[in-house]
Amino acid sequence: MRFNSSIFQIDATPRRADGEYMAHARISCNRDGEARQDIYVSGDLAGFDMREDAIRFATDWAMEWLERRYG
Repeated sequence: MRFNSSIFQIDATPRRADGEYMAHARISCNRDGEARQDIYVSGDLAGFDMREDAIRFATDWAMEWLERRYG
C-alpha cells in the first residue's frame, strides 16, 4: 500500500518472516520533478498475523513520523 501526496510517498508493504507480516515503512519524496529519493526507511516496527494490520500500523507510524518532522 502506498500513501501519496504531492511530495511524500509512503510504502508500507509488509514483508513476511517466520509466519508473521513485519510492518516497516519506506518514506520517499519527489521534489520539483526529480527522481524519487528515500528520506527514511524504518527497520521492522512490529509483527502481525494479518497483512492489513501490518500495513495500517506502518502507514500510521509513517504519517506520525512525517507530521513530527514536516508538520
